[in-house]
Amino acid sequence: MTLGGMLRGIALILFIAALAGVIAYIGDRVGHQVGRKRLTIFNIRPRYTSTIIAVGTGMVIALVITLIAIFASAQVQTAFFRLNEINTEIARAQARASALEQKYGQSPVVVNVNSLMSPIYGHIPKDAPSALRRQIVRDFYAQSVASINQQYTGPPYELKRFTPPPDLDAILTQYADDPKMQAYVSASDVLLLATASQNLYPRDQIHFGITSIPDRVMAPAGQAIASLVIPAGRNADAQLAIGELCSPSGWVPRVMMGRLMVPEFAANVDVQRMLPDEREMQRMLRSTTGRYIMTAFAAQDIYQHTFKVPVVVTLQKVPG
Repeated sequence: MTLGGMLRGIALILFIAALAGVIAYIGDRVGHQVGRKRLTIFNIRPRYTSTIIAVGTGMVIALVITLIAIFASAQVQTAFFRLNEINTEIARAQARASALEQKYGQSPVVVNVNSLMSPIYGHIPKDAPSALRRQIVRDFYAQSVASINQQYTGPPYELKRFTPPPDLDAILTQYADDPKMQAYVSASDVLLLATASQNLYPRDQIHFGITSIPDRVMAPAGQAIASLVIPAGRNADAQLAIGELCSPSGWVPRVMMGRLMVPEFAANVDVQRMLPDEREMQRMLRSTTGRYIMTAFAAQDIYQHTFKVPVVVTLQKVPG
């Protein structure tokens, strides 16, 4: 329970207590006035008449306030008329959650959410008109379904075949004409990728969606992407430094993912050249003193559709 919820609960209790006091006071005053005038109903003695009227007045006031609260608040209506139904729904949801937890707690995730599910990609050129966008989206979707069903229904995934929804054409048309898609296409080419829309476990139904990404330049040719400063000496290791720079978890992928490159593409670093070569780098680092800087440069213009990060790695001595 949060502090705010506790304070609201205390305030509600105090309000109800104050309201009960007001009702009791009004009922008492009405009964007192009836007693002073010695009124009677049904030939009942005035003393009992005043008590009955006092109690009835309190009941009427409470009823009126309750009715006002019911008509004015949907939450109060729910508390009065749907509480049992809500409790039943909560119990069912908890039972489903427990069943899912038991199922998935014992099964490995075979496809992680947002991961690529197909090597097929769609390409929408810049400023493509609506009709062309729709056709490209439909073709890409059909090819992706065939590829995904072929790849994931067998071992090691063992997933159930993907079945397109009945309103597929309307969904794809809306996707192709979405304002976000139009904004992308007006600025650059667009890539379409098939990605998992949720974590998938063995024997799950296949679920995937279309992810659209602007196909702009992620790093122009010759641009420095990432660098390391390496102290020279007998313990220096050029291969270790190259790994720290270019491995799937190294600095180059991190920088490219920071530029919104697809993680699977950014982690696919392709070291095309090393200047000097690795053996010479190792000799330079171990035979001298001082500091060196190792830099990874883009070997060409890198786009999303490059699907990898081709780099040239250089090693230079830091002056001074």
